[in-house]
Amino acid sequence: MSQTFVMLKPDAIERHLEKHIIDIFIEEGYEILRQKRVTATKEIILSHYDEVIKRLDLEYFTAAIIDSFDGKDVIVLELKHPQKDCIQAIRSLIGATDPSKADKASIRGKYGNDSFEEASKEKRMIHNLIHASDSTLSYEKEVTLWFE
Repeated sequence: MSQTFVMLKPDAIERHLEKHIIDIFIEEGYEILRQKRVTATKEIILSHYDEVIKRLDLEYFTAAIIDSFDGKDVIVLELKHPQKDCIQAIRSLIGATDPSKADKASIRGKYGNDSFEEASKEKRMIHNLIHASDSTLSYEKEVTLWFE
């Protein structure tokens, strides 16, 4: 049994997809250990995306993150599954980061309506509905950041 952290981003909330997405997790056998709706702040979202900001090193990216999240609601979840490696299984279920390249059976493939190409042209964050931890280390950091 393993656990992971998932965040439904403001674009998922604004499009009223939260119930659809959470239902998919439940249908796939995931148990919700914790769930809450949070209004993101500049401080928490910059801490959350610190590694991505450093890795991408794009001039506009920090402002784009703040613009996408600050003062907007997200839903954070801690999930577990009795048989699956949650981190990898959830990432597969949600699909490629770029919704335009995501498998049509994935969450981003079904509900996504954006692309890296469009986001880059407009100098904004991609609207890809969901964030999911990519490692045990990021899970531990993110669950602590958002739930404590």
